[in-house]
Amino acid sequence: MGRRGVGRNPGGASFAWGACVWVILLAACAPAMPPATATPRGRFEWSLDRYERGKYHDAIRGFRDHLLREPLHPTADSSRLLLAESYLETDQELLAANEFRQMTTSRPNSPLADDAQFGICRSYWVVSPDLPRDQEFTEKTIEECTRLLEFFPRSPLVGEARDLVAQARQKVAAKELRVGKYYYDRGIYESAIIYLENILQTYPEADVVPETLLVLQDSYYRVGFRMEADAVRQRLLELFPDSRAAKALPERDEG
Repeated sequence: MGRRGVGRNPGGASFAWGACVWVILLAACAPAMPPATATPRGRFEWSLDRYERGKYHDAIRGFRDHLLREPLHPTADSSRLLLAESYLETDQELLAANEFRQMTTSRPNSPLADDAQFGICRSYWVVSPDLPRDQEFTEKTIEECTRLLEFFPRSPLVGEARDLVAQARQKVAAKELRVGKYYYDRGIYESAIIYLENILQTYPEADVVPETLLVLQDSYYRVGFRMEADAVRQRLLELFPDSRAAKALPERDEG
């Protein structure tokens, strides 16, 4: 009996050791943040260091903390831009677009405003889906890149914005053709004509124009609009004589 109160306590030692392990693990697993005593410049530099080292989740926490504490600090614009870029790097494109947009609306005269506007465009382009799906984000890409061209015509990003607009317009035109052919294949020629004509009016530079003309001329023919069908046929032969679409034109009886 007396010996139980004397000597080592194995259970107590195990508990103490386990507690120490948990403390170490919790410290190791705690999300990285700028030091609590860091200056505003120090918090920005800490976050920038994480961003440049590819530790984007740490950078997100750091930049958000910095912006919450010092929204008017001279580094706030850079912090907002890099926060958005960090979201892009971690596949959070819509969050990135929101951060870029917040900067363009709250700081339209910032030297980084054109970068932010192009960031919105880039964010939507990344999430632009394959052709079978709705092209809402592709259309948003066109809208936001066009906004950059209109409001920042001297930006060094204008060339890249124009390239994205061109790619996005090709994609939307291809989607419109896909829908038009859907109706055409089911014999709903009036609806097909609406989509096909819209391609010619809205996306005249698109690569799908020859095929659009081919399907359109046959749609007009099948609803009995021979004059319109002949005009579209002639247009295809004159503008794209060597295209596969022109070579696929069916023979039509005159009269």
